[in-house]
Amino acid sequence: MTKNRENLRTTMAIRASLIAILASQSALVMAQSGLASDATDNDLNDIVVTGTSIRGVAPVGAPVVSLDQEAIQAQPATTTAELLRQVPSVVGLGANDQYFGGANGSAANITSGNGINLRGLGTTATLTLLNGRRLAPAGTQAQFFDPSVFPTSAIGRMEVMADGGSAVYGSDAVGGVVNIVTRRPFSGLEVYAKSGISARGDAPNLILGGVGGIQWGGGSAVISYEYNRREALRASARTLYTDDLRPYGGTDQRLFAASPGNIQVGGTRYAIPAGQDGTDLQPSDLILGRPNRESAFLGADAIPGQERHSVLATVRQRVTPDIELWTEGFYTDRKSDRKIGPITSNLTVPRSNPFFVHPTNPAAASVLVNYSFSGDFGSQQHYGTQLAWQGAAGFEANLGSGVTLSGYGSYSGNDDERHQPVLNIPQMQQVLADTSPLTAFNPFGSGGQNNPATLDRILGFRDIGVEYRMADFGIKLDGPLFDISGGAVRFAVGGEYQDHHLNSYFRDNANTANVGTISYRPSYTKRTVKSVYGELYVPLVSGSNSTPGIEELSVAGAVRYDDYSDFGSTVNPKLSFNYRPFTGLSFRGTYGRSFRAPTLSDIDPSVLTIAFQDFTDPSSPSGQTRTLWVRGSNLDLGPERATTWSLGADLAPISVPGLRIGLTYFNVNYKDRIEGPGSDVLALTPAREPLLGNLVVRNPSADLVNFWQNSPYFYTGVKEDPTTIGAYVDGRKVNVGLLDTDGLEGTIDYAIDAGTGTINLGVAATYLLNYKRKIAPNSVLEQDLDTINNPSSLKGRGTLGYQSGGFAGNFYFNYTKGYLNDSVVPGAEVPAYFTTDMSLRYTIDEPAAFGLNGVTFSLDVQNLFDRDPPIVLSGNLPYDAQVASIMGRYITAGVRFRW
Repeated sequence: MTKNRENLRTTMAIRASLIAILASQSALVMAQSGLASDATDNDLNDIVVTGTSIRGVAPVGAPVVSLDQEAIQAQPATTTAELLRQVPSVVGLGANDQYFGGANGSAANITSGNGINLRGLGTTATLTLLNGRRLAPAGTQAQFFDPSVFPTSAIGRMEVMADGGSAVYGSDAVGGVVNIVTRRPFSGLEVYAKSGISARGDAPNLILGGVGGIQWGGGSAVISYEYNRREALRASARTLYTDDLRPYGGTDQRLFAASPGNIQVGGTRYAIPAGQDGTDLQPSDLILGRPNRESAFLGADAIPGQERHSVLATVRQRVTPDIELWTEGFYTDRKSDRKIGPITSNLTVPRSNPFFVHPTNPAAASVLVNYSFSGDFGSQQHYGTQLAWQGAAGFEANLGSGVTLSGYGSYSGNDDERHQPVLNIPQMQQVLADTSPLTAFNPFGSGGQNNPATLDRILGFRDIGVEYRMADFGIKLDGPLFDISGGAVRFAVGGEYQDHHLNSYFRDNANTANVGTISYRPSYTKRTVKSVYGELYVPLVSGSNSTPGIEELSVAGAVRYDDYSDFGSTVNPKLSFNYRPFTGLSFRGTYGRSFRAPTLSDIDPSVLTIAFQDFTDPSSPSGQTRTLWVRGSNLDLGPERATTWSLGADLAPISVPGLRIGLTYFNVNYKDRIEGPGSDVLALTPAREPLLGNLVVRNPSADLVNFWQNSPYFYTGVKEDPTTIGAYVDGRKVNVGLLDTDGLEGTIDYAIDAGTGTINLGVAATYLLNYKRKIAPNSVLEQDLDTINNPSSLKGRGTLGYQSGGFAGNFYFNYTKGYLNDSVVPGAEVPAYFTTDMSLRYTIDEPAAFGLNGVTFSLDVQNLFDRDPPIVLSGNLPYDAQVASIMGRYITAGVRFRW
């Protein structure tokens, strides 16, 4: 398919999603989270809560944390992703718009998005839904979904079920499910504006939005829109954003590729002096022993700028007393911009260059210069774009006796692309070898002295892009089956069909002979999934047949069969129970199996890198072994599988009105995890090689070596003699990982009537007991809890609030336990991170001019006491962006009008 045709299809899909409109499928219910419902008793029969396909009942055994629109407006967070990250079971590891390292799959986050990671199992193991339906994923590996694409005004409630959900939803729900439920239809109009800025006067943020709705006989329509613009935070504005780690007890990590640069001979560097243009540089002018250094963050941004337009529209129409039709659409256009520092390179300058200087051998054929193009091009500017959209339609039909037949069809897309400047290598080699002082590239000056026409020749670009398309169709029959002494036995049966397409591409002119010639390298992968499922809810004991010690006892079971076109089928069951011995105390539990299918990028046959590399090898007489190294996807991958179970209790004593306590123990055994244990090795050491097992082949056969190097699409380098290859390392992804984790999740909510108002106290926390991983074929389970790039054992959020009349004030206390930074030797303890947020609201509900029904003023402060991140010496920054924000205190003021 040509690019133009694909763009046309994208445009048509966007138009379709913009004119499509949706009605919310349900209203808020309390689902063991302690949050009040805005639904009436008559609404409950229409509600489908996250974690079950049966309407009218809450999911048995699994607690669901729910944030309704009122709670959303009370929080100081400005995006859906920020709101969800405040739930203690959500871990900050993974896709993050402030973290740009490679840990936890973050390197695939090309547009600075935010993924949700439940229980530290990874963003790939958390399923994000919109009104119970799947959405096209984002990132170059299509392995997460960013809920920030939805306008906050469109959300009726957000539900988080931190429990295996594959028996109900299929793949990706190993850690749990996040379900965004849109607002119920309403009549009226709300508009709001927020403006924020850091306490240091930078990174301003502007949010404008609104939601409007109308109702008519048998129908309703709602549309929401939001604009969000945040300016980039400059690295130079925060002292901690530096790669010179000496002030913090580390070493200088600044680059030797500088402007002016350094001439390198072996392991010795000679600094090129500043203040000269390189046209008359002599060997005696070079400075030995004091090499030039330049920060990799020179002119860079610590946090990228973002601009987002989001719209979501809904409609529902009852065409007969028993049949209702609905349609839905959302569209988000998000752009990110981030400077990442100058382009750098180690330039091999031939003797033909008219400015050639060698510090020790004037007759040398070439010289190596560590060079930064900061003086020529400034900092690199990365531009990211994301288009996320979905169009959907469906029906609900009342078949009588409370039985409902419902169905839907949806088509969604996610287009991500990043544009960045790069050097055109052939042109760079030509201008270095040019003999003319007018057009040759001169790397021996202070920078900025080169001919603009020469610079135009060498500056190219690279685009990395992903276009994901997903069609999803579902049908479901649910309702009461028959009555027993405890009430109606309810059921749900259904089927689903998914069609996935992933088009990944590189578009650049980095290696073309002419900078005007563009290379386009696409790869295309697809799959279909056919599924059937069933679910049963059995109320054994209820108010109608309760006895002392058994006021309520209900059990539920679910099973789902999924058939994949590319790796086979899987069956996943789940069993759960609720037991209430007496009013105010209840127990619950779940047991089930979940799975995650390999993503399309995991099995994309074109995602391969083949190289010949000198590996460090102590067993070799020379200390090195020439190695064939293959990395990337693997067509033989199977699904990841998990067994999950939990036990919990909820206490709401009658003697203490307003007090709710919940505690859950969970256990996850996650096996066959997809890892790339051979993708990061450059050494065949006695400690490392045995762990890789059959992924390492010593003295590989000529047939094996030739199989890989004769693959013209994947290998374009110089072919090598198979007899000189001493080892083969298979760095492709394999199902060898194992993760065992268990822990406790608890909540305490206490509302106290203070006479003049209500005092609200709350704590929600997750305490992990174990987080053990195995990542190589012959490795063993190792405890990674409380270590860098892994979850901390304790994360919590406390609340202290007061509400009286139109005033509401809340303080939020955020805590993450310290951990061991074992990426350095010796390991260093990182202290706990504690911050406080504040939100103030004042609402005037009295009608006013122009039909105004109410006004709410807001003032929010995140990181109220301006706490700096703890010092973490890992890589080239002295803090951990996965745990703490570099932003500091941030103040936001807003107003909301209602008509």
